Amino acid sequence: MNSKIASAMASAGILVAAATASVVTANPASAVTADCVRYLQSKSYTPTNARIDHCYTGGHFNGPADKGIAYQSCRIGLESTGVRHSHAITACDYAQTSQ
Repeated sequence: MNSKIASAMASAGILVAAATASVVTANPASAVTADCVRYLQSKSYTPTNARIDHCYTGGHFNGPADKGIAYQSCRIGLESTGVRHSHAITACDYAQTSQ
């Protein structure tokens, strides 16, 4: 039983390290991505690659029309990964705040 727990903990640690590396190595304008991901982490969501990608999409746009599309893509994408609607809204707001 202890080896199963240790294996699960090691897998979780690798996942967190990989997700953190994705955020750190993203494009220079990705501070907004990190803000979105940090908010999700503060609400106890694991920073999966899909969630990081949705945060990235929400924070990268060209012009007002594209901003709305990026926001909706971020929100709907996060919700599809199990993020509550209200948390997805706030996370995507963080993704667009620094743009």
